[in-house]
Amino acid sequence: MTCRRVALLGLIVLTAPLLLASAGCGWRTPAVSVETLLREMTDFEELAREPRPFYTHAMASSYSRESRKGGDAWFDNHDVGQYVRTETREGRTEHVMANLVGPGAVTRIWSANPTLTNRVRFYFDGEEAPRLTAPLSALFDGSRAPFAPVFSYVSGTGGNLYFPLPYARSLKITVEQNDETSPGAHSGSPSASEPGSQPRRLRLYYEIGHRDYEPGTRVETFDPRHADKFKDAIARAARALTAPKPAAAPADARWVDAHLTIPPSETRHLPEVTGEKAVYEWSARVRDTDENVPWQDPARPDNAWRNLLLQVIFDGERSIEVPLGDFFGSGPGVNAYENLFFTVTADGHMTSRLLMPFGRSMTVNLTNAGPVPYAVDVRMRVGTRRFAAHDWHLHAQWGALTRDSWPPFDTNVLTTHGQGKVVGTVYEIANPVLVWWGEGDQKIRVDGESFPSTFGTGTEDDYGFAYGYNEKFTQPYHAQTRVDGPWSGGHISLNRWYMLDALPFRSSIRFDQEMWHWMPCRPTWSHVVYWYARPGTPGPLPIDRALLSPVDLGDRAKMLEPLEGETLPHEETGGRAGTEHLANCSNAEHLVWSGARTGDRLTVHFRVPEAGRYTVTLNVCQSPSYGRHQLRVNGRPVGSPIDGYSPTLYWLHPTLSNVELKKGDNTLTAVALKPNPKALPGNRFGLDYVLLVRQ
Repeated sequence: MTCRRVALLGLIVLTAPLLLASAGCGWRTPAVSVETLLREMTDFEELAREPRPFYTHAMASSYSRESRKGGDAWFDNHDVGQYVRTETREGRTEHVMANLVGPGAVTRIWSANPTLTNRVRFYFDGEEAPRLTAPLSALFDGSRAPFAPVFSYVSGTGGNLYFPLPYARSLKITVEQNDETSPGAHSGSPSASEPGSQPRRLRLYYEIGHRDYEPGTRVETFDPRHADKFKDAIARAARALTAPKPAAAPADARWVDAHLTIPPSETRHLPEVTGEKAVYEWSARVRDTDENVPWQDPARPDNAWRNLLLQVIFDGERSIEVPLGDFFGSGPGVNAYENLFFTVTADGHMTSRLLMPFGRSMTVNLTNAGPVPYAVDVRMRVGTRRFAAHDWHLHAQWGALTRDSWPPFDTNVLTTHGQGKVVGTVYEIANPVLVWWGEGDQKIRVDGESFPSTFGTGTEDDYGFAYGYNEKFTQPYHAQTRVDGPWSGGHISLNRWYMLDALPFRSSIRFDQEMWHWMPCRPTWSHVVYWYARPGTPGPLPIDRALLSPVDLGDRAKMLEPLEGETLPHEETGGRAGTEHLANCSNAEHLVWSGARTGDRLTVHFRVPEAGRYTVTLNVCQSPSYGRHQLRVNGRPVGSPIDGYSPTLYWLHPTLSNVELKKGDNTLTAVALKPNPKALPGNRFGLDYVLLVRQ
């Protein structure tokens, strides 16, 4: 049969694409290109399907290579200045950050050093000359065409580039080592201009996400000289990212509304939807909540949205099981933001644009796990949509954990088998101390890998910021929606969405998140993970209701700005006090008093804006050479003596309740007592910070 006859037959039969492919006529799917990838960046329809052409996603990063040794080294935190190799080209020293074999595409570049001026070079398809070269900072300031600001920006001190860079055969990305001390170097690093000194190896933090297509996939390599070719696609993607809309619904789409009152321990159902259809967008609102009642009150949004459990069943398969508020990436409570996937308004309307297709039926259940009735409004836009063989169901799963933060450990976000792809995560922590909590790396194994093909450089890095940025921000693919403070304390909520950098798997995926906190304490972590999967694959794990209640970390409005111990005026009657560097402290420094004899006193001065009764919480160091001390406030003994001895580095958080403070200058005194017999010489006392809370 000739190709012409097959083409004519294809006008009649519905299987024309299959016939054309089998006839060997050379008709193939369009090549992967900058234009096709830009369309994918906002395509909810494509996100809900099996990738065609199929790809896996991995990451090149500066993660600590010591981790490969396993054991305690698995949690090594030296995630900086690690490269594939170092090359010399035309007299330059270039560190290879990624050496990728095509066909493929870079989907995301992140760095914690977005102000570095070291030049980055992109060598495509084995070419000797780079097609793209620029200062590293230019990748993240929106000034370098074709990387418009919506694709290229600094968010919470982290540099982000979300622009597709496809390559047919290979891509090597290098960064040049220059002879200047850069912001990425340690303070005090020698400059190459100093006689006899050598430039410190460039301390660059980076993550580079990339797709790896199957051999034979046609890919058009990125060429900045032909940027005019895809300028219209850039403009369309930019508009869609800044003004998010759901997938286009069919003409027959209708709104399904439900107004439910759900008594305690009972479940209410939305009307069942049958047929080949999809939910194109949907929203929920919990009525009659009150932000001003005490924390434990079930009418607070923090409790109401967490006590309502969302369950969605597609085609008879349990697919989504998540607390209602957490599903929208807003937890605990109502935290207004908008990105590509979700919108949460300050008045408590939460909207999802994640496409939810199904072949026969959809059942939505809401269960009240709280002690009082809740009134809920739900609105869904449902329309006819064919559920083809390559369409997948949306899944979502919630989990929570409370445990000691030290030593570091991995917690599993998702382990599942079958075929699917991870498309997003929400990360929440209730942090009871003020010190940084997010050094942990994400570690993702796909299809039985022995070592993770995605190995991150820190929790905040995956979520698009850096260095513990303690303010809210929102970008199309990531957001920090809640930061209680002070500093890194309180409830923090993050979300991250994977479009071009979705994580497909054919047989299994294991997604672990490392928990690496700077200080020993007892936080609560919770998370949501979203994935699409082929019907018949496992559903979400059930919710442990004992872990639902958000942790009460105190009224943050009553907390005064913490006082750094090393900045407070002080005097001592014996021994010597001064500032010492210690990475596990806030600001990596603390005030240390050493060499004291029994009865000696260290007195620090702190100012209070308003007289009254306060709770005074200290963060003090424990170590082998630390002693015992009695605390006094304004000369009066408070609390029991504290013992600073510990065989390893640790921390105490003595809390002095109901302390009367005066306006203006107050004093905190540590009186040296006889040390613990196990302690090494030194009789030290280490003060990190003082936190005052109004009664």
